[in-house]
Formats: sequence, structure tokens, C-alpha cells
Amino acid sequence: MKNLFYISFLIVLVVSCKNSKNNPDVEEIKSDTISKAIIEEEIIEIKTETIIKISEPFELNTIFYYWEHSFILNNDNLHGVEMKLKDYKTDKVIFESANYVKYEGDFKYKSENYFDEINKRYFKDVNFDCYKDFVNFSSGSMGMTNWTAIYIFNNQTKTFDSVKDAAGEDLSDNYIAKVDSINRILVTRSFDMERVYERRQHFDKNGKIKLSEYVTESSKEISDRFFDIIDYRKIINGEIIETKTDTIKY
Repeated sequence: MKNLFYISFLIVLVVSCKNSKNNPDVEEIKSDTISKAIIEEEIIEIKTETIIKISEPFELNTIFYYWEHSFILNNDNLHGVEMKLKDYKTDKVIFESANYVKYEGDFKYKSENYFDEINKRYFKDVNFDCYKDFVNFSSGSMGMTNWTAIYIFNNQTKTFDSVKDAAGEDLSDNYIAKVDSINRILVTRSFDMERVYERRQHFDKNGKIKLSEYVTESSKEISDRFFDIIDYRKIINGEIIETKTDTIKY
């Protein structure tokens, strides 16, 4: 009797296996179930819209301009700003820039004083010739990828131009560290995982670069002691006229 029970059980098991192999509907049901599960996942809809604001005309460097800013919003969150500076008389675009917005508080476009704050932030005399220049800071994914674009106002052409320093490099850098109007020195800095880089631009009374100083600071371990290594270069018209290295123990 016991053996008969085991034989019956084996017969039922074999038949079941054959039915599952020979019945494609079983696999289709499993496949359909997986497909439905995927389909029923939540689909997030991104709503994109653009809001345009135009400023009142304002005087800068004896010229009247106005701003046209386009704010790109994703699901009501500010994502980017496209800025156009235009000549008020001709509508000519003098300068334009597209900015990724990392911190929404940087562009309070709903504020009544929005354009006043923009003008204070972006227009500064950084070459000490009594004309306001355009300084555009944009946030990167981390501090070392931040970028400050510097454009010097050219009073002859009435444009904002990219300018090279005494070493032939663009004035733009990670950020502006200091604007020394008394000594007419612009200090900018950048850094990576190993070094800090500082540039000091010395301007004459006409806003032209007289000389550039480059300072690179790094750390080094020597015989279980740590030292700051400071490399210095002074450059005039592309020619290095002075170099030195200081080693400071700490």
C-alpha cells in the first residue's frame, strides 16, 4: 500500500512537469506578470517652462543697456538662466551667457530688486580704469570646477572682451580672491587635489597689465616631516624675469 502511494505521487509529479513544459501559457503568464509590473511603475512627468523678464534701461559706462533673462524651470524648480545684455538704442546683443543654476537662491527672479542685485554682482571694475567690467561666476559640481569668467570693457569698441595676462593666459579663473583698488592688483585663485594656484595681475593707470605673478603652493613629506612648497614666478610680456622656491616646515 505504501509503495502504491509513492508510485502514484511520482506519476502525478511527472505529468505536472510535462504539462508545464508542453504548455506555453505558463511561461506567457509569467512574462505577462513581469511586463505588467514594469508598466505599473510610476512614470514621473517633467514639466518644463520658460519665464522671460526684461529690465528697465540702465546706464553703464556712459551707455544705456537693458537685460533680457530667460529662466528655465523644471517642475517649478529653476534649472538654468540665459542672460542677454542688450544695447537700449539698437537692441544689439552686447553679451550673452547661459548659466546652470546650482543654488536657486543665486537667481531670485521673483524679487522686485532682481536686476539691481544682478548688476551689483556682475559689473565690477577689476582692471581699475574706471569702467565696469563683466564678471560671471558659475557653480560647478564641486569647488575646483567653479568658474569665474572675466570680460574687460573696451571703451573704444564698447564691448566686453576676453583679455590675456602677461603669460598669455586668460584672466578667467576658479574665483576672484581679492580686488585691490589701491595697488591696482587683481588676485584670482584655483586649486586641484594637490596644489593651490594664485595669480596676481598688476595693472597700470590705463587698465593694462604691467606684470603677472604666479604662485603655486603644494605640500610634501620629507623624512616624516611635512613642508609647504611655494613656487613663485614673475612674468612681463611673456618673459619670466624672476623665479624662486620657498620651503616652509609645519
